[in-house]
Amino acid sequence: MFEGASLFVGALLDALIGPNLFVPGEPFLIAAGYQLHQGVITGVFAVLLGGLLGDQASYFIGRKVGLPAQKKLVKWQPKTRRPIARCRHLMAKRGNTVLVFARLLGPIAWVVPFMAGTHKVTWRRFSIFSSIGLVLGVGQFVMWGYLLAYGIDSLPIVAEVKAVIVEHQTSLMAVAASVIFLFIGKRLKWRLMLPKFSLFLLGSMLYANYTHFFHLSDDFAVQTGPAAKIAPTALNFKAYPGKSSVFDAQAINVLYFGESPRQLMSQLGWIENHTFSRHEIDPSVYLDLMNNQTPPVSDLFWNQTPQDMAFQLPGDWVQRSHIRWWKGGVDPQSNQTFWLGAISYDDGLTLTAYSGIVTVLHSVDPNVDEERDKLAQQVKLIRPQRTIAFEPLSVPTALDDQHDYFTDGQVLVIKEAMVAHAGK
Repeated sequence: MFEGASLFVGALLDALIGPNLFVPGEPFLIAAGYQLHQGVITGVFAVLLGGLLGDQASYFIGRKVGLPAQKKLVKWQPKTRRPIARCRHLMAKRGNTVLVFARLLGPIAWVVPFMAGTHKVTWRRFSIFSSIGLVLGVGQFVMWGYLLAYGIDSLPIVAEVKAVIVEHQTSLMAVAASVIFLFIGKRLKWRLMLPKFSLFLLGSMLYANYTHFFHLSDDFAVQTGPAAKIAPTALNFKAYPGKSSVFDAQAINVLYFGESPRQLMSQLGWIENHTFSRHEIDPSVYLDLMNNQTPPVSDLFWNQTPQDMAFQLPGDWVQRSHIRWWKGGVDPQSNQTFWLGAISYDDGLTLTAYSGIVTVLHSVDPNVDEERDKLAQQVKLIRPQRTIAFEPLSVPTALDDQHDYFTDGQVLVIKEAMVAHAGK
């Protein structure tokens, strides 16, 4: 790593007219950011001081030798001709703005202090605005150095943006292809461009839907890893229609203690559904499921993981009660496996954003408490040997722009008889 003196010299040469045509300052500024992450602030002061003295020296060189030196500079380094001409134009129109943002304008930064001196900008004006620009210009690279040392992928906002981009990649590709199609059509002056573009965009989005459901979703078909020990009270009782949290949340409102809720669901008359993530579904299988009035259940993601299984009561294509189950972990107090369930009611169809695409899905009735209470009554009537209780494991939630449901925050807790006895 660069020592403080090296950082100072590097920043000085990066700002000094002449040497700055050959000495890139970015490595020195990024190195100062690395040092800042390690708790060493002297590197930041070194690059700021070096940049300040370099700017001041370039200003006074321009003020002293003026236009003759400018001509010699262009003759010596022809690549400076365009930056100097552009700088002269910008200095005449927006002098203060150029002084502030010069270090963000690429090659112009090489010559701005020198040109300010050549054009007899007052020293006070130059010093005030160029110092602001120095902090901005140096600060951006120091920040990148700090983030790189920290590990930029570990920043929550960066991880979230990355997840959104990855999840929406098929839709982004469809939109990009449509824009290219529109550009080509405009250049070639195709007739009826608007309807052609609309059809192309629609076809691209339909292909994105097909790819998502029949090719990409079953990446989770194989489950791995043991259940972790964690108290149910420490869990997040929300699921999302995508891996990123930009989507509106849906409620997790059932907690089942036992090896698996599959037997209970069968005893209560629920039908196990196919899901796109846990089953291999091709168009022919999809049509068979639709014909049997058991369309596949779309995936919800809890902790970025889709449900392990899903069930429905007898219904039709557009209206049905259904529940998704995730293996939550092992309760350290009872040493029992527990499952999280999200029960709701499909009531019609709607066009919605879902897991990186825009598609037609079932519209979920926001009153999830009603379905939760119906399940409690079912268990009480059909399997009375199981204990049921309502516990405030979630929080009361209103229907808003972040939640597709409303609830009183109570979670239905179902325990097998052996679990109930163990707790006595």
